[in-house]
Amino acid sequence: MNSGYLQSATEALEAFPVNCSSIEFISHSENFSYRVKTASGNSYVLRLHRPSYHTLAELESEQLWTEALLESGIDVPIALQTDDGRRYCQVECPDGLRYAGMLEWVEGGLLWDSLSNDSAKVKQLSHPIRDPLRSLGRLIAGLHEQATHWEIPENFSRHSLNVDGFVGESPFWGRFWESEELNKAHRSDLASMRNSVKEILIEYEGSSRPYSLIHADLHASNVVVQGSRLHIIDFDDSGFGWHAYDLAVALHHLKDSPQYSRAKSSLLSGYSDVRPISVQEVDKIEFFHVVRSLASIGWISLRTDLNRNRSKICQSLYDDARCRLKNFEC
Repeated sequence: MNSGYLQSATEALEAFPVNCSSIEFISHSENFSYRVKTASGNSYVLRLHRPSYHTLAELESEQLWTEALLESGIDVPIALQTDDGRRYCQVECPDGLRYAGMLEWVEGGLLWDSLSNDSAKVKQLSHPIRDPLRSLGRLIAGLHEQATHWEIPENFSRHSLNVDGFVGESPFWGRFWESEELNKAHRSDLASMRNSVKEILIEYEGSSRPYSLIHADLHASNVVVQGSRLHIIDFDDSGFGWHAYDLAVALHHLKDSPQYSRAKSSLLSGYSDVRPISVQEVDKIEFFHVVRSLASIGWISLRTDLNRNRSKICQSLYDDARCRLKNFEC
């Protein structure tokens, strides 16, 4: 399957000012991603973006925001424009036309490896982070601070992770309550859970809690460590959303860990170093774990192109959301 996309990636390179010496497949998730090395020794990431996930305007808006984040001192991807000054080109792929974009490559390990018990992974980091979650909290706060005060450019286009974006008729990550990965009884239960979540989100929306552009997937596996440098990657899911959701996402992989309370405390301590956070926001983090699990069911159910044990994962996410939601229902 990858060979056809590799050919497409190679063709897309012709639009960019690079003298390619090698191209290597990295991953397939939202996009097909490749590492491109040039004759001059530079490296880039070339991404073939999934059709229908984002429009060209939305992709270009993503780069407008990351450029503004760079200007504010936050380490995020640097884009390479095409020979004729465009941010993306189009290329024919096995599944149709895709937009192709390029970013500068950043060497390093992942911040997640600093949390790992695998000493081999930690040793791969040139500068292991002493308190990874506190560092992550500072990063998220810096991002929120910039987004809160940034004047959105005219014609900026990005999705919204609000009530409709999570539990409306066409949620951004799919209609989780119709997941074919779960049985009829589970789907019926998910429909009821959707209604409960919607009521809570409507109330939260009316309370004017902090809401701006957010990364929406800023966990420790989306931060590259290079010495003392912390570089945020993967803005594919970024859009307008509640700050508390961003914080829940950062902790979601650890939600069942015995170290969760300590991890949460470290994250919030780092966040508070940069930006104040209210008790109401902190309290809502636990609820947004429910939202994240439900959204993940929708995303996984739509991605039949990925080789994953989708039914088992969706069952686990369903069990988690169902159990946690009881704490918030009247």
